Amino acid sequence: MRLEPARSWTDLFYLREIFFFSKTSILVTQPNFNLMTSYAARLMYFLLVLVSINFSLNAQTISGTVKNSKTGDAMPFANVFVNNTTIGSTTDVNGKFLITGNLPRNIELVASFVGYVTATKSFSLSVTNKVDFKLDPLESILTEVELKTRRDKKWERDLRRFEDVFLAVPDDPFVSQLKIKNPWVLDFETIKESGPNYVHATAQEPLQLVNDALGYDVTYYLKDYRFYNYRSSYVGFVFFDPKDIRDSTELALSEANKETSYMGSIRHLLNSILLARTADENFEIYQVLPSDLIRRRTNVYNEELDKSIKLVNPDSIRRMPLKNGNYRVFWPNDAEIHYRGKRWRNDYYSDIYHPVSWISAPLGYFDIDRNGIPVIPSQVVLSGYMGRQRMGRLLPHDYVPSESFEKYLAEVDSSKLEYSRWNNLREKPYFNTNKPYYYPGETVWLGGQMLYQNKVMSDTLSRVLYLDLMSEDAEIIQSEAFPIKEGKISGAFVLPKELESGDYFLRAYTEWMRNFPERDIFLLPLPVLKKEENIKAIAISNPDLFGDLTVNLKDSVFFRDSFKEMEFSLSFLDQTEELTEAEFVVSLTDADMVSTLTKQKTLINAMDWLDEKQPPTNLALGKHQIEYGITVEGQFTRDKKRDPYVNPITLVRDDLADYGIVETDSSGYFRATGLNYVDTATISIAALDAKQKHYGSVSLHEKTKPVFKGSYPKINYETYLRADDELRLDISGDYVLMEEFLKEDEKIETMEDRNYGYGTPDREIGEDKLATISPDALAGYLGLKGGGKIGNYNYGFNTPNPLLIIDGAQYPYLNDLEFAQMLSLYMPSVMNPNPTTLESIKVYTFNSTSFGMAGIGGVIMITTKKGKRIDPTKETAFDPAEFKQFKIRGFSRDIPFPTKMEDDQAVEMKPTLFWNGNAESQNGTYTFKVKIPQVLKRVNLRVEGLTKDGLAFVKTFEIAVK
Repeated sequence: MRLEPARSWTDLFYLREIFFFSKTSILVTQPNFNLMTSYAARLMYFLLVLVSINFSLNAQTISGTVKNSKTGDAMPFANVFVNNTTIGSTTDVNGKFLITGNLPRNIELVASFVGYVTATKSFSLSVTNKVDFKLDPLESILTEVELKTRRDKKWERDLRRFEDVFLAVPDDPFVSQLKIKNPWVLDFETIKESGPNYVHATAQEPLQLVNDALGYDVTYYLKDYRFYNYRSSYVGFVFFDPKDIRDSTELALSEANKETSYMGSIRHLLNSILLARTADENFEIYQVLPSDLIRRRTNVYNEELDKSIKLVNPDSIRRMPLKNGNYRVFWPNDAEIHYRGKRWRNDYYSDIYHPVSWISAPLGYFDIDRNGIPVIPSQVVLSGYMGRQRMGRLLPHDYVPSESFEKYLAEVDSSKLEYSRWNNLREKPYFNTNKPYYYPGETVWLGGQMLYQNKVMSDTLSRVLYLDLMSEDAEIIQSEAFPIKEGKISGAFVLPKELESGDYFLRAYTEWMRNFPERDIFLLPLPVLKKEENIKAIAISNPDLFGDLTVNLKDSVFFRDSFKEMEFSLSFLDQTEELTEAEFVVSLTDADMVSTLTKQKTLINAMDWLDEKQPPTNLALGKHQIEYGITVEGQFTRDKKRDPYVNPITLVRDDLADYGIVETDSSGYFRATGLNYVDTATISIAALDAKQKHYGSVSLHEKTKPVFKGSYPKINYETYLRADDELRLDISGDYVLMEEFLKEDEKIETMEDRNYGYGTPDREIGEDKLATISPDALAGYLGLKGGGKIGNYNYGFNTPNPLLIIDGAQYPYLNDLEFAQMLSLYMPSVMNPNPTTLESIKVYTFNSTSFGMAGIGGVIMITTKKGKRIDPTKETAFDPAEFKQFKIRGFSRDIPFPTKMEDDQAVEMKPTLFWNGNAESQNGTYTFKVKIPQVLKRVNLRVEGLTKDGLAFVKTFEIAVK
């Protein structure tokens, strides 16, 4: 059996009785759909074969016996059934059975009896209709003690995962109508082999399932179940027993649920391919074009059409009748399937709302019966929408759908689609601080991440986080603003020295969040104590991760002359005990100075926000807009009637450190976002005419803050008076980073080497690759759409052309014609495919905030071999005479955590010994060293974050320093 990974997000690959589960990404390759020279002739031949095939349309009979293989005795009341159907019988007192029904030509017959090994036989009715079974007794049977209805927490966790993989995805509406009646027959075991570890499940009795949604009692004989970190599979035999539903309304609902489950399924698709009805059945098949490592795929369907996917004529898919009555479908590689017969909240494309699936055939073909059911499930690998169908939506093979689908129930109604679109735009910050309480004058370091209801939108949403320190009376004590970089939050601020003690709290939000419910705003308690007080410590209590993740710690102590050095090594193991990657914050504190508190906020609790499904009554968005940097809003007022209604507004920061031009709307309102600076800057604003003279007047809108309406968060604690000499504070001071020291003989970096001071680009292509790459491939790699705009960033929002930087000189705010002309002078084209003057091309998207307003649409930095290098930081002369000037506060100043690196210097005692608000593991481990005082006795190490699979965790280690 071959298990394939999925191509995006968490998928479940379903096919008949085998499922494949994955959480990773793969590259997709091109299906080579074979074309026949004469479609009409081929179709005529195929249909003649199809209607002439010997498939039973009348009732047929299978008979036989079931006996004990050891004794030869007949086995009365044994179950015999056709696998995956409602067709079955039980043996009489003589061990004989008789099955009658509309049977397919090829049969997989199953015989079972409690305490015996389930047996199966496959045969063709054209060869025989008599089958005898001999069942082997099981070597061991679970005792009453083993068959207990309650197990330990690990078993319960494994059971929950099994139900998610086996019954239905958690958000399937059928979940509440599905149940395993006898879960206690399941046993789970973690298997460690030479390959990846996995969780294995066995059941010595058939699983009894209740499916009230489809109207079946299901008996499932589990043969094998394996849960890997990136995939899962299970296999078994299944018998469907239709419920006797007498209520007409309930019966109609179950029939509608059956049609809903059939529509858009793999069986529906393959049946439509077999009958050459894919278009009539609302299917579209797309060839997945060869993956280009240079091009970055977007989540925009209209952008990907004919670039990464290409519509396929379904008649080009070759189908061949086989002698055994089945059909072979040639499917050389991967294909993307769109089903337009349903509306669906699409998580892959941002501009379509119907189910999307992917299908691949590892062998290049698969065999199906005349109902479109794969004969060998492992020949087909599914992902996307079709991968959602677990046992809860599995229909028996003898189910016959209606032709009109009149009973179809929409899986997602229009109101839910509107809610999904609204909900996809929600974001919420979460962070924690280096310790749980503070004293006046201390520095508060914080780190965390933004949570997104739809991570696809993360590069489109806010890049500015506002933070308010508030009192219990909701008075704002101080305010800060921090940049959001690739969804990460990191920063620090200093508490006022004169701040009185009390129960304060932090409020964090983005401007965009103000369009959404107030509960999205993040609140974090921040007690501030009197200098003579401390808090009584509470015993450390770590939340149970139920074996989904294990965080291990190894520590070592090294003795120096005047201090000790400790090394800490964290490792992260997933549920299969394999190393996994994680992003987290880590804080190391002196356990005698910093007490642990009870009921602190954790990321685990914050993740519950992602599961909120209750839509508000009003889905309309307010007037608050997304901010990509420090934002200026204002009003232009005309002083002459002949002045136009729409006017260009020029904004200049300081002495031309940044500038931009934005247009007003017809009312005179203007808005500029994307400014990037710290502390306070002078912003000069004016409407300038052709002679660079100002006209009219400008004023700025006052920046407002949300009104606090709720109750402030508070944690319970008890204080005590400390000794006078015990107080130590966390303060920011002088620090030295080893990375800042350069060897004397090290090459001095030029402005060009340092990208003219703008940091690391998101994508870069050098001289060697530029000499061979085609213009189309280059555009794909750089993520350029038509006209040179950068694709998949700020999708759906009106953004300007990218900022062009050529040999250090900036060309901002070019219109479409100017931008295209300038770009054509340097970029490869059809007329000049390999320009010899190019040295490198770099693109900034996520990191474009450092370019200010001009970088909102992204940045393209071009370096030529003979261009004049210009230092963009060179002083320029700016005359503000025609401008009105405003003082506007920018981002809060960065305060790095102090780390003393001198080996011969004694280390002072302090509450926080180490802090990293943006830690990342490498190969599942994270190691750091810290210098500690000789007298240090105990430390607490707290880690909190997310694994690469999105699992939240928090753990505190209490460590004795020996």
